[in-house]
Amino acid sequence: MIISSEGIEFNELKKFSKFISDLDLLGTVQLREALTDKKGNILIKDLVYVRESSVKKLESIADQYTPSFKIKTTPELTIKIRKALANAIIPIVNETEKSFISILFSKNTSSLQNVESLINNAFYTDMLVLALYEIMIEDNAFFQHIVRMGLICLGTVIQKSYAIKLIHRNAFLTGLCADLILYKTNYWKTSNLDDKLMLELTKLNVQVAGNLGMSEEIIYALQNHVVRGLYVVEMSEPMDFELIKQNQFLATSSNEKEKNTSAADNEYYEETIKILTEALKITRFISEANKKLDESDDIVQRLITMFAYNVEKKNFDAEIADPMIDCFRQYEKIIKRMRKVAKLENLCLHPPSAWAYPKPKAVQILCKNNHHTCLHYISGWNINVITAQEAIGYIGTSLRPGSYPKCKLEQQLGELDE
Repeated sequence: MIISSEGIEFNELKKFSKFISDLDLLGTVQLREALTDKKGNILIKDLVYVRESSVKKLESIADQYTPSFKIKTTPELTIKIRKALANAIIPIVNETEKSFISILFSKNTSSLQNVESLINNAFYTDMLVLALYEIMIEDNAFFQHIVRMGLICLGTVIQKSYAIKLIHRNAFLTGLCADLILYKTNYWKTSNLDDKLMLELTKLNVQVAGNLGMSEEIIYALQNHVVRGLYVVEMSEPMDFELIKQNQFLATSSNEKEKNTSAADNEYYEETIKILTEALKITRFISEANKKLDESDDIVQRLITMFAYNVEKKNFDAEIADPMIDCFRQYEKIIKRMRKVAKLENLCLHPPSAWAYPKPKAVQILCKNNHHTCLHYISGWNINVITAQEAIGYIGTSLRPGSYPKCKLEQQLGELDE
C-alpha cells in the first residue's frame, strides 16, 4: 500500500482485492488511472466504478498485466475508511473493564456515546484518513498504541466542561498524532527515552502532523509537551535517526488545512493551546510510565499514584490534572498519601534532595544528595540502602545503594495517615 496526497495505490491484486472486500467497496471505488495489459489494452477504465467481474477477470490473467491500482480518493471512499477506523477504535475504550482508559470514560453514562460520535467525525483531512488506514492495516500494534494515546488525551480533557468548539476532537487528535514519527520502527516500545531524545523526535513529529493537515493548536501542543527534567535515564536507548527520517509522512503533503485556527479567528486560541499542551504532557507521562511497569503490578494504581505524586511536585497543571485523578476514586486513599508525601518532600531546603523511602508506604526520609550541613540533617542516623530502589513517581530514576543522611522531615510522616 502506498499513500500519497493523490490517494491509495496497490501493487498487488491480492491486497487490492482485500481492500475492496474489507471495506465493501464494489460499486464505490474508482481508479484514477486506467489499468492496461502489457499490450496497452484497457482492463479497467479510469473514473468508473470497479465491478466484481473485473476483479475476477484479473485473477485469471495475472501474467498479462502489471498490477498498479491507483485508487481515486472520493467522498464515498473516505466515509467508508472513516467508518472502518472508528470501528477499530471504539473497542479500545472498553478493552478491559478496569483499564486506565475505561476508567477515564466511565464517569458518566453518556461518555462512550459521545466518544463514538466524536471519533466518527474526528478525521477531517483525507490525508489523515489514508495515513491512519495504512497504519491500521500495516502495523496494528502501533495503531493501537497511538489510539490509546489519543484516548488518554481525550479522556483527560473531557473531565471538565469547556466552551471551546472542537476541543474534544482536537484533544483526541493531539494524542493520536504524538508518536506518528515512530511508525515502521520499534522505538515506540522503548522505555529508555530521555527528554533530549523526546525533543529531537518531537521536531520531526511536528513536521508529520503538519503534513497531515493538523491545526495550529495541535501543532503547538506537540511542540511543547515534553516536561524537561522529568524523564531521566542513566543510558538512553540508541536511535537510528536516519531510519526515523525515512518516515513516509515526512514527504507527504496535504493541501487540506482546518479553517479558523489563528489567534485572530479564535477567541479561545490561547486557552485551547494551553489545554491541549497540558493534556498531552499528561498523556506522555502515562504512556512512558506504563512502559516501566510489568504485568505483576496493579498497573492502574501505579500509574495514577505516580501521576498524582508528580502533580503535587508541580510537574503538571493541577487545574487539568485533578479532575482526571478524581476518576480513580477506588485508589483515593493511596493517592492522597502519595500527594502528602510529595508535599512533604517539597519542604526540602535543597530540592530535590528529600526522598521519602520506600514509596508508596514511606516510613523514612533521606537526603539522596548527601547535604550533611543542612538544617534538616539528623546526625548519626544514616540510612543504609542495600539494593537499588525504584523511584515511584519518577521515570528512569532510582536510588542507588549506599549510606544516606536522615532528614528531620521524616518526623512528619507519621501524621500523613491521620
